Amino acid sequence: MIKLKELLESVHRDIVSLYESPMRLTRKFNPDELGSLGKNNSFTIATKEKAKNIGKFKNCDLYEYSTGEYIINILISNDYTVAFFQYKIVNGIVEEHRIWQDATCIGLCREFMFEYFLKKYGGLLSDDSHTELGQKYWEKLLSKALEVGYKIFVVKDNQRIPLENPLDIKQFYFDSTKGLEYKFLILR
Repeated sequence: MIKLKELLESVHRDIVSLYESPMRLTRKFNPDELGSLGKNNSFTIATKEKAKNIGKFKNCDLYEYSTGEYIINILISNDYTVAFFQYKIVNGIVEEHRIWQDATCIGLCREFMFEYFLKKYGGLLSDDSHTELGQKYWEKLLSKALEVGYKIFVVKDNQRIPLENPLDIKQFYFDSTKGLEYKFLILR
């Protein structure tokens, strides 16, 4: 009987979180939940109702809203959120806080970074959370940045250390608290 009660309480929590307004982002909001069809649908509906449609990117509608400290851009394709960007602008540089993309849209976030953010702003600064997927993502971003002539750096204690090879980030990339000391920067 206890297991049934726990199961029902769990289902109730999921239903409540599904129908709560996803536009009220809290520190507990996890963009990875957008991979869940139901939560993605609720988030997309709320985005279309409350965020400002600021144009198109590729075949997606681009929405934007602010949560105080952060700006959030959402890419929606066919009534489905395919990418999410949470960031702030400091001295003309995009400081990435959280990003997410649907697994079917490989490369979309990198394209958005180059074709939207780096055309509009002077640079792009990583967050300080270091994950295995984040390392691959930043290696690809830094490689493309070098290809198109941008400058790339590792940032520690507000000091910019130039990088000549994107694979050099391995010496600064730690999936531990030591990784919190380093960020990666692309400048136009």
